[in-house]
Parts: sequence; C-alpha cells; structure tokens
Amino acid sequence: MVGAGWVARQHAAGIAAVCAGRAEVVAVCDPDPAAREAFAVEHAGVEPFGGVEDLLDHAAAGAGVDVLLVLTPPAVRDEVVDPALERGVALLVEKPFAPRGAHAVELVRRAEAAGVPLAVSQNFRWYPEQQWLADRVRSGELGPLHLLEHRSFQDRPQAPGVWRASEQRLEMAIFSVHLIDRLQWLAASPPRTVSALTRRDPASGLPGEQLAALLVSFEDGLLATMTSSWRARGLPTQELRADGEHGSARTSREHPMAGPALGELQLRGDEVVEASFVDAGPVTRAHLSYGSSTAALLDALDAGVEAPHSGRDNLRTMGVMDAAYLSASRGGAAVDVEEALGGEVLAGPGAVWR
Repeated sequence: MVGAGWVARQHAAGIAAVCAGRAEVVAVCDPDPAAREAFAVEHAGVEPFGGVEDLLDHAAAGAGVDVLLVLTPPAVRDEVVDPALERGVALLVEKPFAPRGAHAVELVRRAEAAGVPLAVSQNFRWYPEQQWLADRVRSGELGPLHLLEHRSFQDRPQAPGVWRASEQRLEMAIFSVHLIDRLQWLAASPPRTVSALTRRDPASGLPGEQLAALLVSFEDGLLATMTSSWRARGLPTQELRADGEHGSARTSREHPMAGPALGELQLRGDEVVEASFVDAGPVTRAHLSYGSSTAALLDALDAGVEAPHSGRDNLRTMGVMDAAYLSASRGGAAVDVEEALGGEVLAGPGAVWR
C-alpha cells in the first residue's frame, strides 16, 4: 500500500475480511514516518517504507508483492503510478485515477502497452444494496432502462489544513465520482454528453465546489441525473433509482458509507418488494466494499482477463466527470464525453454487462 492514512485502514480491514487466505498486506509506504510506523504496528507483518522506489525495490527483490494499492491524494498519484508501470506491478488506484480525462487515457494506453493490469478502486459498486440493484438491472426485471437518478445530501465541511481543503476540484472529484461511476456501471451503452452546474460556498474558504448537478445522456437514449451536495445542513440521504419499461428499483440510506440501507422493487402493477441491508459486527459493508474491489482485481489476474473496474472501463467515469467540469465552466452547456477524453472513442457495453 502507498499511503498509510484513513483509507488505507479501510482497505486493510476489507482485504482481511474478504481476501483472507488469498491475499494480505505485506508493505506500506508513506513519507510521514509516524503514519507508516503506526500502520505497521497496527498490522502485524507489514514492512514500512518511506519512499516508493524503496518499496518497488523491495517488490523486485522477490518480496511477494503482487499488487500495489495507490492510496495517496490525487495530486501525487503520478509519482507512484509512473514508476509502478515501469516496474510492471499490477495497480489498484484510488479514484480519480488521473487528474484529467486525457491523462487517464494516456495512463490506460501505457498500462495496456506494457501489459500491466490497472484497476480503479470504485468500491461503491460493491455495497450489497448496489449489487442488489445491479442484479435487478442485469436480470431484465425492469426492462430496458430509460432513467437513472442518483442523489446524495450530506453536511461535509473540510477542516483547514487537510489536503482536501486546498483542492480546486472538490466534491465531484473526491466523492460524487463514486456516484458517476455507479451510473455508467449500470448503463448498457457509453455516455455521450454531459450538462452540469456546480456551486461553492464563498464563506467556506474552500476553492473547490461543494454542490454538483449533472444530466448525462447515453448512446442508447438512457438519461441519468446526479445531484450531490456537501452543504445539506439536515435530512442527509443517498438514493439511487433505476426506471425501466417494466418497473422501478431504488436503494436508499441515510449515510453514504455506514448504517442500514434499503432496497425497493416495484414492477408495474405489483406490490413493493423490500430488501434490507444491515452491518453485522465490526466489519462494515464499507470495509467489505473495499475488500471486494481488491478481490475483483485478484479474480481478473487469476483468470487473465480485464478487471470489471479496469482503467479502460473507468475512462467512462473520468469522461463524465471531466465533461461535467467543462460544462460547468461553460455555464451548463452540453459537452461531449469524447471531447473531455481528448478524442478517445468509448465503445462496447458497460462493465455490468460483461
């Protein structure tokens, strides 16, 4: 693992729960001595390193390092990804895996040319209620989709001094990139255009946006909307709804990463069917989502196939996010996703359909 902060502990707990007997954390790298030493103390058998090159040298010496998890702030991810690609180490990179869409395309091309597996930690796909919703879509129960709607409202101030507090790209790049990913994951065709508006609270002192509203069109005519706010002073909620020709399904929860969740399905003319999802014990569904993201990459490595959350798949997510920022800078005008990706053409079915 590169990065020994909060998210590294979530990944470590998830790997221990989901990948026990199959994978384990063996090394951690962080420039902060206190952070890496604390992580090593908490996780027996983990060797701490202060620099990426030292860790990669350790891996090259036959230390049994098969996958590198890149868990750094976005601004310094290239400093880890570039040498890892040169060394041929499989990568699982936190989202967003590149600062801009065109750069993401470049990384994917480099990884593919070098034969290095590159996946993106879009762990929000692996929350049980979202897997339940994806199953409703995949099964054909809802019929062809015509609308996806994702909404998230939370009060999430950023304390001065934390790295997020200086990000020019804030809410979408840090959080609702997960929501964008869920939308493209459920869609059966590539995203085509995005219209978006963003807002920031001048009184917050933050340079980046804290509210975003998107309208996304897909090649097959599907429409998707996303509204996400870090300025909701009350009534926190997160909902994802899918409407198809034969019925509708929805997931909802109060907190985006913790607490109970509800799934609801209603086919035309039928009663509502509910499914509940509750954490059992100290290992939460959030932990399991991180571990399942790693497990999906391991499955792909074992089978010699592209991971469902590969860098190439995630170009759709990056394209929508970058197009949204471009659209917001143009007053909400529609932007082609291919423009945001520097002309890269997206083709083929979404990951959920593979």
